[in-house]
Amino acid sequence: MKLPSTQEQRFVKYPNDKAFTLLEVLFAFSIFMTIVFFMVPVLQIVLENKDSNGRLQEMEWDVFCSQVKKEIRISSKVEVVSGRLVLTNNSESINYEKYGSNLRRRVNSSGHEILLQNVSSVTFTRINNSVKIIVKDVWGKEYNVVVHSYIQWVPVV
Repeated sequence: MKLPSTQEQRFVKYPNDKAFTLLEVLFAFSIFMTIVFFMVPVLQIVLENKDSNGRLQEMEWDVFCSQVKKEIRISSKVEVVSGRLVLTNNSESINYEKYGSNLRRRVNSSGHEILLQNVSSVTFTRINNSVKIIVKDVWGKEYNVVVHSYIQWVPVV
């Protein structure tokens, strides 16, 4: 019977010397699964909100309606002049007008306050002691509001 020598054992090569160990593979897989786990909800949020980003938000329309109702109700004179709504309150003249694809507000013909974005058309109509506003966004959705005033305005000539 022959005993193994120490020189023979010194030159033995291990076949998995440069390969991944099971622990390294599990660690890499756990990192990959963590990334996938967080990417799925992010992609879902992005795809769901893609359509709503371009549209007039309901909250934006509600804020606009609240502001215009307040200003119309305290105005002493309301006119629709060449597609613009002109409100007169004491010495101030407030204009609501379409500017590009926005609806803007100007006080005494200065300033530039954007009220609504992505607007394709705006129609202001004065009916007795009220104003009807119809706004159409660039996707074709139509919004409208009728604002009644408690103050008697100067009649339309």
